[in-house]
Amino acid sequence: MKRLKMNGIIPAALVLLIAFAVGSALMVKSAPAQEAQKSEVVQLNANFTLADNLTALKGKTVTVTISAGQSMSGTVKDVKNNLLHLEKLVGKEFYDALVVIEDISAVELRVRK
Repeated sequence: MKRLKMNGIIPAALVLLIAFAVGSALMVKSAPAQEAQKSEVVQLNANFTLADNLTALKGKTVTVTISAGQSMSGTVKDVKNNLLHLEKLVGKEFYDALVVIEDISAVELRVRK
């Protein structure tokens, strides 16, 4: 009878040991993924020009305010020839806009959750 109980304990212990090892391996793999998400956070940099900051924000949603006071939000598609190409404008998803960079007085974007 004692021998039967020992035979049941050993496989159970092995299952727990394997589960612990697999769980630890998954936790180790998720740490670099979290670091990658942190490195994707984009910050504005006052040492760069407005065009350089906007170029670094390609694919991100920003709000720009032009000197006339009008604001528009959209995804930065491209920055070339002193122009900002915003696509998928918020509230006008089927519209794009070209904004003269010299006319931009402010850029806003979400940098923290």
